[in-house]
Amino acid sequence: MNTANQPALTVANVGVTIGDKVILRDVSFTANPGEFIGIIGPNGAGKSTLLRGLRGMGAITSGDIKVFGQSVRAIGDKELARIIAYMQQEVNVGFGFTALEVVLSGRYPYLKWWQNEQDKDYEIAKQYMAFTGVDALAEKSVQQVSGGERQRILLAKVLAQETPLIFLDEPTASLDLVYQEEIFRYCQIMCQKGKTVLIIAHDIKLAAKFCSRLILLAGGTILADGSPSEVITAQHLQKAYGLHSDVFINKVTGNLDIHTYEAAGTVTGKLLVHVIGGGGSAGYILRLLHEKSYNLSGGVFQQGDTDADVALAFGVQAIVGRPFCIIDKTKGSENREKILAADVTVLSNLYYGQQNLDNLEAAFAAKKLIVIEDTAIEERDFTGGRATALYRGLLKQPQVVVLNSVQFAEQIAREGF
Repeated sequence: MNTANQPALTVANVGVTIGDKVILRDVSFTANPGEFIGIIGPNGAGKSTLLRGLRGMGAITSGDIKVFGQSVRAIGDKELARIIAYMQQEVNVGFGFTALEVVLSGRYPYLKWWQNEQDKDYEIAKQYMAFTGVDALAEKSVQQVSGGERQRILLAKVLAQETPLIFLDEPTASLDLVYQEEIFRYCQIMCQKGKTVLIIAHDIKLAAKFCSRLILLAGGTILADGSPSEVITAQHLQKAYGLHSDVFINKVTGNLDIHTYEAAGTVTGKLLVHVIGGGGSAGYILRLLHEKSYNLSGGVFQQGDTDADVALAFGVQAIVGRPFCIIDKTKGSENREKILAADVTVLSNLYYGQQNLDNLEAAFAAKKLIVIEDTAIEERDFTGGRATALYRGLLKQPQVVVLNSVQFAEQIAREGF
């Protein structure tokens, strides 16, 4: 088969109907050599049905599938096995087979029915066992290896078919994180060598981290297809999974991350809460309140501060000032406007210097103020006592309640404001 200048896989208007039930409808996409495509979606979306159908193992009731320009229907089973290797979700391996024997079975498309494996087949099998790190298990029974080792043995078997297309149906299911990442890294390396990999993944964040492209199935059809950042959006997750979430780039890992939260309630969704913070003191407060779907604002944070990053990730309206600078009049006025508009203001366990003292002064404008006190104000005062005097005066106000972080979290979890 001539594979030059051809898409590796072309799926056109594929549908599957069993009886009166539509499993898949109008599924169309093209996969090119070197792409690492993650297929994601909720349970029952038709992911495994699609992958089996693409391999020619399931009944496709409409549409067409082509590999390198040739319809799958026109290709014999053994020839197709030289083009597509398929690792299904549940693989039953007969008792007594060694790891090497399992991997060697991947060479069947190249052998006549009467042939035994040749030296070349053994070399190829051992090459891929070394690649997946299971060469030391060659003579060990597959019934005597761990779950992670077994999956790597089965992956070596798939690779031993030496096909340009590889289909993997949830190969990381039930594996520890370290083994899950190993499988995805092996796939990345294979794609860098020109192979095309389609993998069904149940872990969205893992798929987003490693795959070059994602296809989101929902309701039996493609909801989104593109780069991870294009596919993994709050809107798509809501539509596909019914999930309320924020999607952002984690600044620690550099990877796409997802934070889930409750749907807005009749009370929390209407209550306005302003969080005064900075220096990383407000991040956990924003998270707790965001998870309960309070309508939030925050400030004055400094640019580059983790509190500003958390606010950005959660879509909180935040007032952000220049780093290492005294809060200017404009930002101070904005902060007071937010405080006056809020039903509740939370003052975090801030450390005070001249640059952020205005945050403490602004807190006097709150209708209802919750002060988080985990550390004595004297230990947090770097203003020569000015912050301590203001703080002591603030605590005398009738609208003020003082809680530590544990008490605050318990109150939010139990009854809210």
